[in-house]
Amino acid sequence: MKIRNNGSRIFMTELMFSIFFFIIISAICLQCFAGSYAKSKSAKEITRAVNLATNEAEEYLLTDEYQSNTYYYDKDWKSVSDDKAAYKLTTLVIEPEKKGQCQTMHVVVSTISDEEIYSLEVEKALK
Repeated sequence: MKIRNNGSRIFMTELMFSIFFFIIISAICLQCFAGSYAKSKSAKEITRAVNLATNEAEEYLLTDEYQSNTYYYDKDWKSVSDDKAAYKLTTLVIEPEKKGQCQTMHVVVSTISDEEIYSLEVEKALK
């Protein structure tokens, strides 16, 4: 008696390769999406830090009696007290050593654990 080959083995092999190929492509796509999400979050964080630092620098340039200060922000970049903060903006005004030199302000935006996100240095001529 002859055994007839009805092609089911070939079909099952093709199906297994198709499923294996789909799993590999899905894993690659998932990794790409996860990486782009992380980069997007980082870009939003840097953009917000730059905006806060430049706003503070502009206020410093417009104010004659600017004082060094630290401001605290939550994860949504809303101003909060220091115990609920995720980020902080620190300003430090350095007086000139000699008359005729410029006053300097350092602005640092960082996480609450002091990982710097953005920093800025501004100089202003005194009147």
